[in-house]
Amino acid sequence: MPKMAPVSHSRFVLLDANLIAGYYLPESLTHVIAREHIKNIIESVKAGGASDVLLYIPQLCIPEVLSVFAKYSFATWDRQVKKNLRNKLTESDYTALVERFLVDIHKRRILNQVELNQYDILATRLISLVDAKYEYYRNRRDMKVKKKMMSAADHTIIGMGICLSRIHGRDNFAVLTADHRLADILKRATAVKLNTAKKLGLLETAQESGLEYNKDIYPHVINLAKTSKKELKEFFGEWPLPTKPIVRKPLLKLSDEDGQFLVQLRQQSGKGRDSLPYTDAFESICRKFEQWKGQVVDRNTAWLAIGRIEKRGKRKSTKHSTHSKQRAFF
Repeated sequence: MPKMAPVSHSRFVLLDANLIAGYYLPESLTHVIAREHIKNIIESVKAGGASDVLLYIPQLCIPEVLSVFAKYSFATWDRQVKKNLRNKLTESDYTALVERFLVDIHKRRILNQVELNQYDILATRLISLVDAKYEYYRNRRDMKVKKKMMSAADHTIIGMGICLSRIHGRDNFAVLTADHRLADILKRATAVKLNTAKKLGLLETAQESGLEYNKDIYPHVINLAKTSKKELKEFFGEWPLPTKPIVRKPLLKLSDEDGQFLVQLRQQSGKGRDSLPYTDAFESICRKFEQWKGQVVDRNTAWLAIGRIEKRGKRKSTKHSTHSKQRAFF
């Protein structure tokens, strides 16, 4: 079995309880596509295929996940359980579910617990006020839907997300959920007009949390029940994520195809080649390349490959330009 590459995280994910429960007990997650997505993400992290991805679980979600296991194992009278679960779970099934979950939290460190702190609590006001102001459920035609705010637990998850997004950077962090209301209200928060934000007291609330109010204080959210492959690829760098570990032995020789892909990544980063070494942008480029290639690349080799391809392109461009001028002269 190949050795895994050294872990260096560049993507950070906060998982909602519905996704975590859905990974271990798929029947508990209504949306089939969300089951497939969360399975790929967690299995990839477990196998070392996405060693740059760090998975967070809010500590308050642990009892919620355990509650789902208990419901589907013993609450046979529950309407949702009857609808979703074809085969009844035995006591040994329940025990196995709990053990798998706890091992991934405590021993394998696949799911990293996030404890609630005072800053998370303060940040919940940045979403609870928005949730109270805008109606998620609306009456449509003759169909009457009960209007209801999110739970305090959902507000707390978003509060944690706001703080983690500040720590890791908004482009590197996302809240993952299969809850339409949580995702939609969080997205709505990024579109609140400044005058409305002032009336709701969001500017003062942000200041109390040590933040400057703007739309980017809210974390990126991905609804795995509705997301597109394009959105997942943009965040993770590729999709689906590989479920095999990256080989540790670094590549010391790259093909032209490898170099051209590195050049594309360099162009997307907006960084010049000469200013790349020892920057976060260059590390991000190399990690994306490693995910695509399935093998670690030597940093100096990658930098030289970018230069080789780009210089070759410049020579061709100059030669073509000179030839065109000569033809125009004669």
